[in-house]
Amino acid sequence: MLNILVLAGGTSAERDVSLESGRCVADALRDADGHVDVIDPRETDVDSLSSEQWDMAVPMVHGTGGEDGVLQRQLLEAGIAYVGSSPKASELTFDKLRTNRLLRRSNIVVPDGIVVDSRHTMHRNIAAVAEFGGPIVTKPPRQGSSIGISIVDRTNAVEAALELAFQFNVECLVERFIGGREVTVPVVDGTALPAIEIQPAVQWYDYQSKYADDRTEYYVSPHDLPSSLSQIAVTACSICDVTGIARVDFRVDEQGQPWLLEINTVPGMTTHSLVPKSAAAAGMSLADLCQRAIATQIRRLR
Repeated sequence: MLNILVLAGGTSAERDVSLESGRCVADALRDADGHVDVIDPRETDVDSLSSEQWDMAVPMVHGTGGEDGVLQRQLLEAGIAYVGSSPKASELTFDKLRTNRLLRRSNIVVPDGIVVDSRHTMHRNIAAVAEFGGPIVTKPPRQGSSIGISIVDRTNAVEAALELAFQFNVECLVERFIGGREVTVPVVDGTALPAIEIQPAVQWYDYQSKYADDRTEYYVSPHDLPSSLSQIAVTACSICDVTGIARVDFRVDEQGQPWLLEINTVPGMTTHSLVPKSAAAAGMSLADLCQRAIATQIRRLR
């Protein structure tokens, strides 16, 4: 029997989701007869942990401090093996600006965008957005769970959208809004799981739709998705050196062109989350999925 450490909580804006993800993962592994401890990095200093207590850690801390390489570096310094990407890959993919530049150089299609800065005047930023044109999506480049994101199709709504994004990052990524279908592809150590199309009850898949709105509908492996979608997801993860359990989010436009939006290296594992739904369609329980990732990491470290 392995001794597993699940890390959940933290201090980011995604704390509540992280706690729920951690609870779901811990319960699943315990039901599979594993010994599991859950630690909240907000309450316990990760640097104080001992590598002698656990065989493997499963980070479920979403957002800043958990998905951006900080927690990964702490675990490495403590000598605790963990499931997931390296600190370098985590830091890269948490930054949408850096990720988009790298993927674009590798011929992965991502939305066009510009960056505006809160240290500039609002008048200057609004002028830059007006020149870029619309409709647009404004987002903090280093944030998750759709926090701080707005879809803007009216000039008079730009200022409020920028102000919201600036609450989370000093910069704001302004991207061309891609109409069409919202799709995600989980990738587990280089293997794509079934794609899921998301149809929220509101305009787009916001925080409420992700975690609380039971009206959101999910369709696993729709027959008419582009055949290249899974390979693009796997390739993007390979380019960014992403390992463990990840999720790659797309928009598929009316012409069938996939546009990669972001790579998530610590995706949600709640009852509303997409990765467990995809795993279930592939015949895997949440425990199966986590045990598979743990076993792969153990083999990698031998």
